[in-house]
Amino acid sequence: MPKTYRAAIIGCGSISKAHARGYQEVEETELVAVADVHPKALQERADEFNVRGRYRDYREMIEKEKPDIVSICLWQGLHAEVTVGCAEMKVPGILCEKPMATSLGEADAMIEAAQANGCKLAIGHQRRFLPTWNEAKRLLAAGVIGQPQMLYSRIADGLSNWGTHTVDCMRYMLNEVPTEWVIGQVERRTDRYERGQRIEDLCVGYIGFAGGVRAVLEADIQREGAGAFGITVYGSEGTLTFDERHLRLASPRVGGVKEMTMETGNPWAEQAREMCRWLDGTIERHRGHAANGRAVLEILMAVYESARVRGLVRMPLRTKEYPLDLAVEQGILPVEVEGKNDIRGFLVRKD
Repeated sequence: MPKTYRAAIIGCGSISKAHARGYQEVEETELVAVADVHPKALQERADEFNVRGRYRDYREMIEKEKPDIVSICLWQGLHAEVTVGCAEMKVPGILCEKPMATSLGEADAMIEAAQANGCKLAIGHQRRFLPTWNEAKRLLAAGVIGQPQMLYSRIADGLSNWGTHTVDCMRYMLNEVPTEWVIGQVERRTDRYERGQRIEDLCVGYIGFAGGVRAVLEADIQREGAGAFGITVYGSEGTLTFDERHLRLASPRVGGVKEMTMETGNPWAEQAREMCRWLDGTIERHRGHAANGRAVLEILMAVYESARVRGLVRMPLRTKEYPLDLAVEQGILPVEVEGKNDIRGFLVRKD
């Protein structure tokens, strides 16, 4: 009989619902506890999923419940601190929401803490489990559009938000090929934030991968048509466009154009199931393991760093701080329209 892994969630905001449903769908996991400093959020989430263990302090929760897996569903500014705390308390499996952190320095601290304490750390890039993403990956590997040459995506609501999934998708399609350089341009005239972190008004990133493949990522330049993580891959013999549910293939190898629609399933359940397999040694590592999360963050940070230094950034990125903060504080991107605006401010509870 397979082992049952005790799962717990830190942070009872909106994304915790998806993690809770995922754990309840996976036979190998039992959701035993949730933690949140906000008493009403804690009660609502625990009641909704009939969770017995309820804690205001995540450390107390870990000490008393001894979970095998913890989901960190907090805003990105808290990811590093809480991940390090969970690692120091020897939680075997840690699943931290995206974006991994707010800087490379924080990401490195998370990885170092996990390694030092024998913990397995994965980042919540759950879209790697979507059927469309995996079908696209299979088609690219089969060479149906020839050799990939260029990837393009148009997103909205900030680079650190949608851009995290989009860049992760690009790397996933290219089998985690190393990034060689990044050049980007950023506009930030307003005092814009996303879940407590400074973000841009709009930006574009041009990414050079090893082997000559290039990628273009636009953020907030044109909101119309900026679909949920839609990506087009241009190959030597055709194109492949896909998002969370739809896929369009244009290639003489399939006789013209082929379109399909696929169900999304529950990617949060699949990432939880894969964490169980990683813990029991069935697989070598989770497809969302922390090194991949760090590589995505490095590209995002390099876009900001390119704007800060006004030039090409060659990898690896040396700047460990958040480059956009540095650019604002150094007067490179001065605020012209006063008034702090957090585009996720509506998530802050008023009760």
